[in-house]
Amino acid sequence: MQLSYTYIVVSSNIMKYEKQLDIVNELVELAEIIQEPIRNSNEPYKSFGILNYNITFSGYDKLGKYQTGLENLFNFKKEISETLTLKKFENELVGLIRISKNREEKCSIKEIETFFENFLTIKVSEVEILYELYGAQMKVPKMEFGDFTVYDFDLSINELTIRYPYLGTRDIFFSHRQSRYLLGVKVKARENAKAIELANKLCETFENVFSYMIADLKHQRTVGIFNFRGWKTTNIVVCNNESMGYHGQNSIFIPVEIDDDFFMDPSQGNNKIWNLITKANKTEIEKRLINSIEWIGKAIHDNDISKSLVQFVFAIEGMLQLNEKALITPSIVSQLSDWLAFITNDDLEQRKKISKYFKEIYQKRSAIAHGAAKTIDVEDLGIALQISKLMIITILTVSPFSNLKTIDELNKCIIDLKFK
Repeated sequence: MQLSYTYIVVSSNIMKYEKQLDIVNELVELAEIIQEPIRNSNEPYKSFGILNYNITFSGYDKLGKYQTGLENLFNFKKEISETLTLKKFENELVGLIRISKNREEKCSIKEIETFFENFLTIKVSEVEILYELYGAQMKVPKMEFGDFTVYDFDLSINELTIRYPYLGTRDIFFSHRQSRYLLGVKVKARENAKAIELANKLCETFENVFSYMIADLKHQRTVGIFNFRGWKTTNIVVCNNESMGYHGQNSIFIPVEIDDDFFMDPSQGNNKIWNLITKANKTEIEKRLINSIEWIGKAIHDNDISKSLVQFVFAIEGMLQLNEKALITPSIVSQLSDWLAFITNDDLEQRKKISKYFKEIYQKRSAIAHGAAKTIDVEDLGIALQISKLMIITILTVSPFSNLKTIDELNKCIIDLKFK
């Protein structure tokens, strides 16, 4: 019985890494050792190291297979891909390929197991990453938005230095600071580079959510880290061979009071949104909600009216399209317009108007996508903003929509509303 038990464990272990073993050994076969630098190549290539330490994948076919294999291996274990950078993983993988290539032998299942398990021995640490935040103002030392914290530097630096003693040398870190406010984002990772990667993505979401909530199509109020647009003057000189003229344009900038209760208003669902951003194991509906909110935020922030309209439509499609992989057909447009109407209003006539509005906006979206001339104005954006935000608010706050977890449940809910 003991022998049988040992055999089962080994077989299970082999099965666990069998696919990954095949991928690595295929990459070993595809790899070349090229000691001379590649010059004037007409095909793409990726090369690591020099001389006998070189590993190269050259040509469209080999490089494509390498990239696919790398991504499949990287995403094999979530606890690796979510805590380490692809770059670090790739460096270690190339090292494994190099060893196998140099000895002219395939990798063993034990080597593959060790390769993955070694990553998991690296300690996961929680860090708080601080960014300068622009466009905001508040009357309190700090504000919390879910897992995000906004600090007034002058009023919070003592708290921060107690928590992080090395910040006591703050002149080194903050001597060139341009904003009074800092955004703190806490993330967990096995290396600082990954922590920054994760935090940067969260900051982009933070910006998009604020843009969604502020909903300023005039672009006078914005809160941001990477994509902030503040006050500026554009100087223009108009000239020909007979004269010259000067023209100056000023953009208006209005600070946002981020400690306003509106940004946590339960009636708008705003309090839920902040917690959804970093929530683990989101439901299908929650994932769609955050994705749609980000598209709305991007649409509001964009200066290009045509791109804004397309992104508003993306928000509605991403939230309501029953089959995300299906091509958009007239029947799907009808499904989207019907769902939007039933979700956002109880009145029959209002439902008809909303359905009509969406179909008109979608026609303009299609014209933009196909390069046809179509007049887009601010009124179109206003309607698109209104109905897309109303869709989000309703799903966040109104029963039965606020209790749904999957798109199939939403489908059943709409059917029930149609035939009740």
